[in-house]
Amino acid sequence: MAETLTIPLRPEEKAAPPMHVCVTGATGYVAGHIVARLLAAGHTVHATVRDPSNIKSVAHITALPGADERLKLFKADLMKDGTFDAAMAGCAAVLHTASPYALDCPAGKEEEMLIGPALKGTENVLASVNRTPGVTRVLVTSSVVGVWGDPNERGKGHVFTEEDWNKVAHPKKYPYFYSKMIAEKRAYELAEAAGGKWSLVTLNPGVVWGPPIGKRLDGESVTQMVDLLSGALWPWAPALGTAVVDVRDVALAHCLALVKPSAKGRYLLANQERGWFLLPDAARILKQSGAHKGAWLPPLLPDYYGLMAFGPMMGCPVPITKATYKKRPLVSTAKAARDLGINEWIPMQRSVLDMASDLKAKGMVPAFKLPVAWPVLAAGAALLLWALRALAGAVLGL
Repeated sequence: MAETLTIPLRPEEKAAPPMHVCVTGATGYVAGHIVARLLAAGHTVHATVRDPSNIKSVAHITALPGADERLKLFKADLMKDGTFDAAMAGCAAVLHTASPYALDCPAGKEEEMLIGPALKGTENVLASVNRTPGVTRVLVTSSVVGVWGDPNERGKGHVFTEEDWNKVAHPKKYPYFYSKMIAEKRAYELAEAAGGKWSLVTLNPGVVWGPPIGKRLDGESVTQMVDLLSGALWPWAPALGTAVVDVRDVALAHCLALVKPSAKGRYLLANQERGWFLLPDAARILKQSGAHKGAWLPPLLPDYYGLMAFGPMMGCPVPITKATYKKRPLVSTAKAARDLGINEWIPMQRSVLDMASDLKAKGMVPAFKLPVAWPVLAAGAALLLWALRALAGAVLGL
């Protein structure tokens, strides 16, 4: 069944003349919503994917309204020179959304898994832009981690804006943060070197939540919500501070930045000025709604030292805990309001509840998943049993 837009097209989107737009990483969580808006606005989308013949991986975008007439699939690889040339031929704009994600990267694999692909991918895409005469507009999807890593890195109370760059990003300690930051900086270097041939806009969303297009489970945000509902995160949810934004607002921001000639530079995207403790706040919202009874929502907040000790087995590296534990960032989206006209954002409550309901309706949430912390829980239970037996022995003289 084809999915329709839940945020109607803005007048600027409707008024823009139809164009051919290349979207990289088009099967991704954010990109799917962007493709849906572009098709709804009458544009022709050249979608780059890893394997166009993999029907299952592309089904959610090929089923979108308008896809039969105006969606074209192209095979491309971030690490291979020239593979984006064919997709960009005839296009007036490029939206580069493809980038590797791995918050918990194995030591020694930082360059291979994150930094190299992010940097090389950006360079390859923009090299193809330089070889394509008709492209005059480029949008790159970056992240708030290009703006900050530690919410307090510029002092408590600092309100982050587009003028800020991550001060703590490091290829070993924070490789994902570093990969996003250097890829974004490299994009601006290449745009300047192009001498005005094309204009560049980068968008820096917070953690992106909200209902996905289709039923793909490979998006990090989708996986987190499934784990939250099915027990994989039980019994605790770490209080790590971050900015949050709905995927539908992220797609809207991209499409407005595409058609508004005055849009330029960076844009922070977040649903409110004060950040969230993502998983605990999401669990609280789900519980208070009463709509998801029976879900294995984590009731506990691990303390700092417990998270430092056991967080890595849950995909939460020690440096991330140090940087974000119980720190809510302050974010200004004044520039997005001024230039893009986004004055209201989908609230966290709606993002969480819409996402949970959507995933359940699509049959994407199993009744139960073994908690990733089960070794800790098992060890704790064994230790408690041993202590009780020892106590009983001491009391009874056994």
